[in-house]
Amino acid sequence: YTDAKITGIDISQGMLNVGVEKVRKKNLNNRISLQLADSESLPFNDNTFDAITAGFGVRNFENLNKGLSEMKRVLNKDGIVVILEPSTPKYFPLKQLYTLYFHHVLPTIGAWISKDKSAYSYLPESVDAFPSGEKFIVELKNVGFRDCKHIPLTFGIVSLYIAIK
Repeated sequence: YTDAKITGIDISQGMLNVGVEKVRKKNLNNRISLQLADSESLPFNDNTFDAITAGFGVRNFENLNKGLSEMKRVLNKDGIVVILEPSTPKYFPLKQLYTLYFHHVLPTIGAWISKDKSAYSYLPESVDAFPSGEKFIVELKNVGFRDCKHIPLTFGIVSLYIAIK
């Protein structure tokens, strides 16, 4: 894939600035372009991309259906979407240990180190609110994706979702 072109977007100019610097340092400006954009209103023509990847961001969409519909819109026919999101393990004892850590230990330590209590309480809240697993597969199918797959990774702490337009 040495000829592949990559377009990255973020709604945060600060995050884009970090990305632009990383791209520059690796001398990849000719292959990777980054721009400010909202995932729920993508500034691209229909059928633009062969693939879309998203890591730890889809759960932050204000309107999940709209964001997924936009992904589908800009994908070429038979294009693939790959989404990685945190999830909650399903089985004892990891589920209980993870819940204790994620909801109590992480926010407490994070607030103590960063002096910002809200930053580390948002993460577990957003993961809990996200329709993970088969519920997210239903969301993908509802906007018209097909061949949807859910692959739990790291004992279910993260989940990979793959779907085809």
